Formats: sequence, structure tokens, C-alpha cells
Amino acid sequence: MNLTLLKAKAIALEEQLQLHAPLDPEAIRLWSALKPLLTLAKAEQISQPLETRDVPGRYLFTERSLQQYGELEEAYARFAIELTGGESPALRMFRESGASRP
Repeated sequence: MNLTLLKAKAIALEEQLQLHAPLDPEAIRLWSALKPLLTLAKAEQISQPLETRDVPGRYLFTERSLQQYGELEEAYARFAIELTGGESPALRMFRESGASRP
């Protein structure tokens, strides 16, 4: 887990949350759930990667209205990936292959 990169991902996610919170109460719910982790990440005070299941908010994209905000979902995913230990070699190869492009 790269703390500098995690901090940057936390800042990017918080910017997206600021944009979407006035539009959707689910974004406020996500921001509230993530606030402690965002605060720690921005202060570079997270010492161990979290388990994927311990990152709050995924269901707000899969079961609620947040899936319609692509930039917010992307920022959340990038933050969650870094928070859980960073990109795996397999994910990195997948991204670099262009397979994730539309």
C-alpha cells in the first residue's frame, strides 16, 4: 500500500463526493461512511491494508443510485483498490492490455 498514492486517491474521491452530495442523498451516505477512512488516508495514517469487505459503501453502487455517476464510482474503486493493498499484478496487466477500455 502506497500512502502517498492512497492520499491522492482519497482527495480525488472526496472531490467527487463534494460534487455529487448536493445531487444525491446516497452520495452523502457514502461520504459519511467513508469519512473516517478518508481522514486517515489524507493524513497518511493507515498502516495496514484493509480487507475488501471492510471498505464501506460498495453496495451504494451496486444496489442504490450511485452507479449512475461514473466518475464517482471510478474514484471510489481507485481508492478502495489502494486501500486494500494496491493493484494486483493481474489487475495491472488487465488494465495495461486495454481490456478495460470501452
